[in-house]
Amino acid sequence: MSKRILLSLIGCAAALSVSLGGCGFTPLYGEHSVAGGPGVMAEMSHVSIRQLPDRQGMRLRQVLREQLQPRGQEGIAQYDLDVALTTRVEELGVRKDATASRANFILSASFYLNEGAQRVYGDRVQTIVSYNILDDQYATVAAQADAEERAIREAGQAIKTRLAVYFVKRAKAHAAAP
Repeated sequence: MSKRILLSLIGCAAALSVSLGGCGFTPLYGEHSVAGGPGVMAEMSHVSIRQLPDRQGMRLRQVLREQLQPRGQEGIAQYDLDVALTTRVEELGVRKDATASRANFILSASFYLNEGAQRVYGDRVQTIVSYNILDDQYATVAAQADAEERAIREAGQAIKTRLAVYFVKRAKAHAAAP
C-alpha cells in the first residue's frame, strides 16, 4: 500500500513540474534562473553603478559589480543605477541585568535604474540579519561585522534579481509590441 502511495506522489510531482514548465514558470535563483539568461546578462553588463558613501556603501557597490557584471562592464553604459543605503541595529534579547543578548542588523536599500535622464525602474529591498551580543567585546564586533557582510550580500542578490525580472519583462514587452 505504501509503495502505491509513493508512486502516486512521484507521479503528481512529475505532472506538476511538467505543468509549471509549460505555463512559463521560470526560477528566480539557480543555474537556469531569470538572471542567468543571456539577454539579461547583456543588459546588466551595460549598467553603471554610482558611487555610494561610507564603507558599507562601497562594499555594496563592489558586491553589485560582481553580481551584475562578473566579466566587467561592457561598452558604454546605457543604464545608471543609483542606490541609497540606510542601516540600523535593533537590540532584541534582554538579559536579567538589562543588557541585550541578541541584535538585528537591518539594511535597507532604495535603488533606481535610469536610462539617460529617465527613471525606468525603482524599488526597495530590506535585509535583516541577526547576531549574538556576547560578553567578549571583540567577539561581538566580529559577529556584527559578519552580519553586515551577510546583509550586504543578500541585498546585492535581491537587487540583482529584481533588475533581472525588470529586464525580462521589458524584453517581453518589446517582443510583444508590433
